[in-house]
This record gives sequence, structure tokens and C-alpha cells, in this order.
Amino acid sequence: MVASVLPMVVFYLTFAWAGLRAAVAVTIAWYYAGLLWRLARRKPVLGAALLGAGLLTLRAVVMFWTGNAFLYFLQPVAGTVATATAIAVTALAGRPLLERLAHDFVPLPPALTERLQANRFFRYASALWALTYLVNAVGTVWLLSNASLGGFMLLKTLMSPVLTVVSVALTFALFRLLMRRERVQIRWGHPATVPIG
Repeated sequence: MVASVLPMVVFYLTFAWAGLRAAVAVTIAWYYAGLLWRLARRKPVLGAALLGAGLLTLRAVVMFWTGNAFLYFLQPVAGTVATATAIAVTALAGRPLLERLAHDFVPLPPALTERLQANRFFRYASALWALTYLVNAVGTVWLLSNASLGGFMLLKTLMSPVLTVVSVALTFALFRLLMRRERVQIRWGHPATVPIG
């Protein structure tokens, strides 16, 4: 909520009250305030957050230079297309990026990883996620071209999370299907601990 919907609401309210330049300035201030808040609380700042700050600043510079809202909102589409391309190309090359990302979020035992590889799970999941990112990019461009700025922000704020939730659900359904085919039972919870002493 705080990461996506609230900044968009702040952007829209500022835009309605003071115009595009003010809304972009408030958005940048909001993002950098969040980074400073993490630093003040001695929390680590992820490289992705710093990259996001740099990209947001670049978008703002382009918008202040051109005064064009279309260009401001179009710039992230390039990143979305690049992500879709990276997912698809690495899957076609036999080294799916999604497999590496999966290990960052969920520790998979080697035996399970081998079964998933044998069943081409990561390739199927890569195709699904590449398609998700492409639909997001095409939808963003279509909305920018056909909707008012307010309509774009509302629909875009809804579109991205809905696409992500649907893709997560389909990825999980694919995982369950392949595990059922392999007769692997999935159990959720913490691993059993052995008492010491």
C-alpha cells in the first residue's frame, strides 16, 4: 500500500492542486524521504532502491526538461520490456533468470530443484512472467495513449498489482501441478528442530 498506492494518490492530489511539475517534485521528495528514513533508522538500503532513486531522478529530469507527462510515464515501460526480454532470453538459453530469483526468495532443496528443472518448471514460469511484463508494458502504453492522466493513474495503479497477483497464482498452480505429477507432497511450515541436550 505505502509503496505503490499511497505515492500515486499523493502524486494525483498534488497534480490536481499544483500541476505536473509539483507532483513530480513531491514524488521525488517522497521517495528520497523514504530512503533517508531507512538510513536514519540504520536499516540497510537495497541496491534496487538506490537504482530506483536514480531512475526516478532521470525521469524527473526528462519531464522538467520537456514538460511532457507522457514521456514521464512512458520511461518505465523500457524497464518493463527489458525485464521481460531478460526473463525470456535466459530461459531460451537454458539458464532461466527466474530460477536464480526463486532461490533468493525460497530456499529450494537440490533434489526439488532437479525435479523442477526436469519438468521445465522454470521455463514455463519464465514464459508466464515474460508475458506478464509484456502485457503490463503494452497496457501502460495503451492507457497513456487513450486515457486521461487521472484515468491512467487509477487504472495503472490497479493493473500492475492485479497482473502480479494473477501471475503469482498461476505460477503456484503450475508448481502444484508439476509436484502432483511427480507425487511430491508439499507441506508448509517451519522445518522440524531437534532438541539439544
